[in-house]
This record gives sequence, C-alpha cells and structure tokens, in this order.
Amino acid sequence: MGISYEFYEPESPVEFVLLESISARKQRLLKQLVDALGSPSEVLEFAVQMSQVAFHGLHADAVHNTGDIATARPVDVDDHRMLEKAVTGSTQLASISQAVQAMAMARYAAIDEELVDSDTGVTAKVEHPLGHQASFADTDLAAACQMAPRTASSKMSNSIDACTKTPGLLAAAVEGSIPYWKVSLVASELVSASPETSRRVEQHLLDTKGFDTWGYLKVKTAARALVTQWEAEAAKKTRQKEAKEATGVWVRPSDIPGMAELCAIGPADQIARIYGAVDQLADQRSKNPPASEGSETGESKPTLGQLRLGALHDLVTQGADVSYQVVIQVPVIREEREEREEREEQAATATQRATDDAEHEPEASPDDGSPPPGQSATSPRGPNTTDQPTNTPSASSASGASGASGPESGSTARKSDHCYTTGWARIAGIGFIRPEVLDALIDQFGCRLTRALVDADTGVTCETSTTAYEPTPRMREFVQQRDHTCRFPMCTRAAIRCDIDHVVEWPQGPTAGHNLAALCRHHHDAKTKKHWDYEMSDDGVCTWTSRTGRTYITYPDSVHDAS
Repeated sequence: MGISYEFYEPESPVEFVLLESISARKQRLLKQLVDALGSPSEVLEFAVQMSQVAFHGLHADAVHNTGDIATARPVDVDDHRMLEKAVTGSTQLASISQAVQAMAMARYAAIDEELVDSDTGVTAKVEHPLGHQASFADTDLAAACQMAPRTASSKMSNSIDACTKTPGLLAAAVEGSIPYWKVSLVASELVSASPETSRRVEQHLLDTKGFDTWGYLKVKTAARALVTQWEAEAAKKTRQKEAKEATGVWVRPSDIPGMAELCAIGPADQIARIYGAVDQLADQRSKNPPASEGSETGESKPTLGQLRLGALHDLVTQGADVSYQVVIQVPVIREEREEREEREEQAATATQRATDDAEHEPEASPDDGSPPPGQSATSPRGPNTTDQPTNTPSASSASGASGASGPESGSTARKSDHCYTTGWARIAGIGFIRPEVLDALIDQFGCRLTRALVDADTGVTCETSTTAYEPTPRMREFVQQRDHTCRFPMCTRAAIRCDIDHVVEWPQGPTAGHNLAALCRHHHDAKTKKHWDYEMSDDGVCTWTSRTGRTYITYPDSVHDAS
C-alpha cells in the first residue's frame, strides 16, 4: 500500500527533513526527465504514457464482480484520499491539457505560406504572430483530432481568442487556479471586443474575489455585462453572431428504434408563434380526431404529444408537394473482362454446336422469375444471372419505374477494367425481391423508384462515365448514392449538398465514377488550392494526404453496412 505524503503529518523534525529531501529529489528527477525529453510534443507523449500507467494501476486495484457473488474489501483513509487525489489530479490535468491544446492550435493556425520570390512564385512556410489564421488550417486539425469540421473550426477560433484576448486567464488555467472552460467562455464573449476592452474585462475578472468558485452562468453573465458596459457595439455583434450560428432546423435519430427527433432553434417570437399554432391545432384534433386516430382504429386515445406531432405534420406538409424516392439496389457480380470474353466465346461455341445438332437443344431458361437451377433466391449475390445481358428483368423494371433507361442509370462499368452482370433487385434492410414486386411498391407507397447497380462483393454502387466535363444528372446521382456524405475525413455534409469533384483534374482525369467524389465547398476549395491531396481507388476508397504528410482513409457508403 502506497503512503500519501500529501496528507501524512510528520511527528518529528527528523521525519520532516527526510520527507522534504525525498520531495526535492523527485523534483530534480522530474526536471532531468523534462530536459531529456526536449520538445513539447515529446513531453506530451510521455504525459500520455504516464496517464495510461495511472489508469491501469487504478483499474488493477479496483474491486471487480466475480459472477453472482458480491465482493467487497475494507478501505482505509489513505486509499480514500488517494482516490480523491486521483480524481482532482486528473481533472486538473485535463484542464491544463486543454490550455496546452489551445496554445498549440493558435500557433498551428499562425503557420502560413508566404511568397518568397514573386518572379518564380516560390513560397515558404512562416509562423506569423498569434492571432493569424491560415486558410484551411482547421481542416488539418479536424482530420488529425477526429473532429467534425465545424467543431474544429470553432475550437481553433476560440483557441486563438483565448491566447490573444485572455492571456492572463490562460496562464491562471495553466497554473491550475481556474479550470480552462472559464477561459474559453470569457474568450467567446470577447470575440468582437477591442484589445483594450478585452484587457479590462480580463483584469476585472482576475481581481474579483471568488471568481474561481463561479459557475458557468455567472461567468458568462458577468463577462457579457462588462463588455456591454465598456463596448456595447461589440456585445451586440457577439450576440448576433451567436444567434446566427445557433439558428437552424435539423433532424437526428432517437434512442428509441423507429423514432427520430426534429429540432429547431430560432428567434423566441417565431418559435412562440409556431408552438402556439401547433398547440391550437392539437386541441382541435383532440376534440375532432381524424379517422386514423382514437378508438375507431382500436388504439388507445392519443397523447397530447402525439396530437401535437400530428398537428405539426399537417402544418408543415400542407400545400407542399412531397415525393418519396426509393433506390432499388441491384447486386451485380464483378468479373474481369478477359474472363467474360472467354465465357462468351465458350457460350457462342456451345450455341453453334446445338444449332448443328438438332438432338441437343439448349435447356430453356425459366420465364417465371424463379432462380436458375442450382442458385437459390436467398444467395448473397442473388440469382446467378451471369449468362444474361446487363439489362435483366429486375434491372429494367427498376429503371422503368423511375423513367430512366440506358447506361446512365449506372449499368456500365469502366471499359478498361471490369464488367458487371446483374442479379435480382435488392432493397437495403429488406433483401432480394422479384421484379414484379416493384409494381406493388409503386401502388402501395406512391413512391418513385430508381435503380442503382451495387457490387455484390463490396456493397458499393457501380459506376458510369461520360466524355464531357460536367457529370450527367445520373452520374451525380450515382456519386451521391455511393458517397452519401462529403468524402473528407470526419465531414458529415450530405452528398446532395456537395460539389462533384474530379479527383484527377479534367481532362487528365475522365468524368467517370472512379474519378468523381462528393466534396463540400470548403473541402473542395482546400483540395483545389493544393492544401490537401487525395487519390481514389476503383472501389471508391479515398486516401487523403495533408501538408504535413499524414494520410487518412475514407470509405464509400456501403449497403452491407446499412442492411
């Protein structure tokens, strides 16, 4: 059992001197270690290793349940105090780590390209004073720290403000006298304030007794009040910026299967009017419920929440032309062109022999939609239709339902590498279906069906191509279906709201599926301006390389993952 010198009270001067000498020796060893490590990054790497050692030590000494038998052990005051110290120490370490991260982010943002020779266009990296933010610096840290792009951009801006507008508070956080979140909060209130106002607000807070005990709301209110008192216009701009960034409507999945959440943030008067209208309509629905609600359907009386949701649905969708589109994914089997040509040649030879010999007629293929002999309908690849042309009944039914025909719907492959043959139609999460089922889907749901050929091995949508620079509408749809989101690491912008980028610039690279990727405008600009570079394989796997040489891999959306 370790002894906690933090709380141990020496009983004699000899013991006191002995403990003091041990503490001094530890400090000397620590200083030697820091000197040996050298750079701040090496010190942080060592700190990570020490934190891991601390965790494993705590975990190893913990009491673990052994089956159904409850286990416990006595604890003395030293153990209790050690765990309390571990909690407070890890909290302080996390806070100081955030301050270190803020300084590192601010310095990273200050590194930018500067023109060295105007005649040759040669540039060199230089570090500007704190406060400078290079273009696309946030994209580097978003990928490296596995942050969403918006989170990385916001965090970098706040780090710059913390280092430039509140250096005194930042130093206090490093010393451990206040947590870093207070520095970040005050810095966010000083975004639009002048340097003089920022200095006055920071000094006022540092001089205020009890500032280290204030909670979130009190710190935020006090900082905003001080800015309003000394620079009202800056406070107004901060509020406007905060409101603009927070306003929006978005959807996110619920913790309950089959449910989702619709969230809205906006001006209080608008939200109040919307909620008032929903509440009024819900009251009308409770007095005069639609035929689909209430006891007529055998269900219990709807709750007030259900009534409000129904009212909101009617308000939003009334007068709107809402159409639904279901993408039917047709699994296809990839094969090398040489193998296909050899197989076709063998088939042609067999046909010729059958024609010459009337006694050996080829076996007729079933025309009732059943799988060929030896192939079940539940096969992962679907029925084996490798001897059929690309436009099988399943594929043509799906494309006919959407009004699409020809290779633009995704039925052609790269001429140089692979061919594709189709199987039965497949709906993600449901399974393989016969072509005649598609008509029932149209009649029952009133939806528009679109065909998408899917590689049976990878689950990734197959490709199509054109000789023009601009992708065709069907090609855009193919890229959106394959990528689902922006292909930059950690970016979640929906592909339908992204640009379609040529991985290899046109005309050096073709306008084909294997050379097109969905990129949001911000990351598209970062790639175009050579801040990032990436390559894409035939299967749609993107390998990104940052300006510091780090590589990141992103994968296309796969129906195998969604099923």
